[in-house]
Amino acid sequence: MEDFCENCFAQCHSCYLRPVRYFEGNLNEVHNCLLCTKLSAAVQRRFAPSNMKSASATELCANLPLLDWVNYYNPCPCHQVVDLNSYIPASHTQRRFGGTSKRGSGIARNLLSFSRKCFSLPHCYKPRHNFKADFSRESSQCYTPAMYEGRFTCPLDKALTVAAACPHPPETGVGLNSRLQKISPSEFKLKVDVMKKWFAEFTDDQKNMMLKSLLGQCGISQNHLLSVSIAPVMHYRCPSNCEDPFSWFPPSVSMNILSFLDPVDLCQCGQVCQRWSILASEPSLWVGFCRQPQWQLSRPAEQKQMITYRLPNGQIDWKQAFAERFRLHRNWLKGACHVRTFYGHTQGVFCVQFDDTRIVSGSSDKTIKVWNIRTNSPWSVMTLVGHSGTVRCLHLEGNRLVSGSSDCTIKVWDLSTQHTWSSIACKVTMVGHTDTVRCLQVDDEKVVSGSYDQSLKVWNIKTGLCKMTLRGHEGAVLCLQFDESKIISGSCDRTIKIWKLTRGRCIMTLHGHQDAVTCLQFDTSKIVSGSLDRTIKFWNLTNGECLSTLDWMKSEGHTGVVRCLQADRWKIVSAGDDKTLKVWSLETGQRLVTLRNHTDGVTCLQFNDSIIISGSYDQTVKLWDFSVC
Repeated sequence: MEDFCENCFAQCHSCYLRPVRYFEGNLNEVHNCLLCTKLSAAVQRRFAPSNMKSASATELCANLPLLDWVNYYNPCPCHQVVDLNSYIPASHTQRRFGGTSKRGSGIARNLLSFSRKCFSLPHCYKPRHNFKADFSRESSQCYTPAMYEGRFTCPLDKALTVAAACPHPPETGVGLNSRLQKISPSEFKLKVDVMKKWFAEFTDDQKNMMLKSLLGQCGISQNHLLSVSIAPVMHYRCPSNCEDPFSWFPPSVSMNILSFLDPVDLCQCGQVCQRWSILASEPSLWVGFCRQPQWQLSRPAEQKQMITYRLPNGQIDWKQAFAERFRLHRNWLKGACHVRTFYGHTQGVFCVQFDDTRIVSGSSDKTIKVWNIRTNSPWSVMTLVGHSGTVRCLHLEGNRLVSGSSDCTIKVWDLSTQHTWSSIACKVTMVGHTDTVRCLQVDDEKVVSGSYDQSLKVWNIKTGLCKMTLRGHEGAVLCLQFDESKIISGSCDRTIKIWKLTRGRCIMTLHGHQDAVTCLQFDTSKIVSGSLDRTIKFWNLTNGECLSTLDWMKSEGHTGVVRCLQADRWKIVSAGDDKTLKVWSLETGQRLVTLRNHTDGVTCLQFNDSIIISGSYDQTVKLWDFSVC
């Protein structure tokens, strides 16, 4: 230790336990201690070269207690700086460093104004100062720790009392710093060696406990030293990808972990690195998303998508297929769509149907118009004339179109066309209802119709003969739907009836609406119905119990008559006399979005996975396309 400066045994965080060299030469040779380097620069600026050589690091270090006393040693949180320069006479600096009184005062100011921002000195530092300081205890002000407490006699024959005005009480008792300062350098080194020996004998758990206890006593300087020292050895002997968990897991485990992520998080994982991108693009993950109910498409739409995203090797690009579904789903939720308007009817439109290439609409102008979806022309490509009254209902399946009218008839049309000829014509006319045919549905063998004459009829689609008549409603039948075993109908008598298709008898009647039931649809478990009372109701198909009601007050529902609705796996679309279409969540009944474009009440609608077709009293047909935004 004789090669060290005994007055400046500095322990800087950037040069841990590397001491300042002792010398009697040029002060510019001082190194490893930012504090001494600063002092050397200060002296160099004020003294001639001859005077510089006569001032050693020992002499400079003797004045270190004056430097930054309050900023570093003062325990007060306000860090109020005391100007010590005003208490040091010029004669003292003149005798210490030589030169005039004015020059000596400047040196003192330079030394005392130095701010030790790197905290070079440790808490255990105890310099051999040439004079002592005294801090009075006469008021509740901030003081330096106990190591500087006590009255002293200054070599300048003047008492020096320094006190900083501060509302905080002084620290009492002997602190940790004052106890550590009693340790000499040799004793410090001895104790460090003992601690190293003990630490080497500890188990891993004991070493961890020891480090935790030491970290609790570390300050800013120690924490910085740890961060700098640990970084290079943090992953010593680890492979280059030790921080990547997926590099350690089997592929099956990695896939299982990623399967718990939602699509957005999975895409973000794919942007981390190339390996993660490969894992996140695994087809099995995206097939799983496509099979979830909220992302499923109808069978025709799914088959079309599989053709679009089939790769040359015969596999399906499921990630891109799901990306299209996700974008479509997002557009539905945001109401982002492109609206096209078709003109041609001269009176209100009451019914619409569509397929991949065409839209068919019926109107109170007694005509049926066919529109081409694939062109941008707003005008119809053909007009079917045959009914003598308002066309109130349509059903399109392939090239077969079935229409019902206020002239009490049902007509079956063939829409087959070729490049050179057309066979469009009315093939069958069914007569049997005694009032307006308000609703109908068709399959390969039969037609089921409902009428203002309060009855439902089952017809043979090929011969046009009535096979069965169902009676039971006390008002006009406004809506119906059937499957293989049952028919469900809604009527002006405010009820919904469930009929056994094979026997033609009513097996259940549902009561709840306060006005006529204008539209309904059902699946395997529940029925959704709309009414003139401006509400939409959900019913249990098994026991007929009303599950919930959507109205304009509680659910932001329609403010006018609900004219039509349709549902699929996850949503319901309804429309009414308030000129709007509303999209609802089938599971929660929450309104998702409201669509506005019609200028009069909306009378009819039909939708698939990507578009809605609607008709209105404003004599227009509108196409709402959610796939192009």
